[in-house]
Amino acid sequence: MTWSEISVRIGVVSDSHGNLYMLDKAIASMGELDMIIHLGDNYKDMIKINQKYNKPIEYVAGNNDFIASGVKRDKVLLIEGKRIFITHGHKYGVYNSLNDIYFKGLEENADIVLFGHTHKQCVERQGEMILLNPGSTSLPRDSAPGCAVLDIKNDDIDVQLMRIKY
Repeated sequence: MTWSEISVRIGVVSDSHGNLYMLDKAIASMGELDMIIHLGDNYKDMIKINQKYNKPIEYVAGNNDFIASGVKRDKVLLIEGKRIFITHGHKYGVYNSLNDIYFKGLEENADIVLFGHTHKQCVERQGEMILLNPGSTSLPRDSAPGCAVLDIKNDDIDVQLMRIKY
């Protein structure tokens, strides 16, 4: 690796719903991470489990985070030159379509949109934008609990969807 290369590895989780055991398994399965993002529905689980990992974390509140005083529901992060819009997704009708969240991503000038809520993994590229749902670490509505890893190196963004074994 040359000094001009920029590289960051981000773990992405969502919808842990109080299951610290599965959240821990998800984070452990992703290998060495530079930071972790939790996309809501028990974002406090990430705060608790991070005592073990001691990584920089970012999080947003989901529709089941009822006492989320001061915790934002949407955020834009600037990581290694990439604009990453993070949200739980429930405000954007993600069960029915990704159109609203895509247009919100355009409005935020996002390179990457991260969302949860559906408990189903999804990765789509629309134009230059990546839309990513890591699935749920504890209550999947598809095949198995899931998480995702984002690798950002210079201008390249690599997405890896992962499944977690019970």
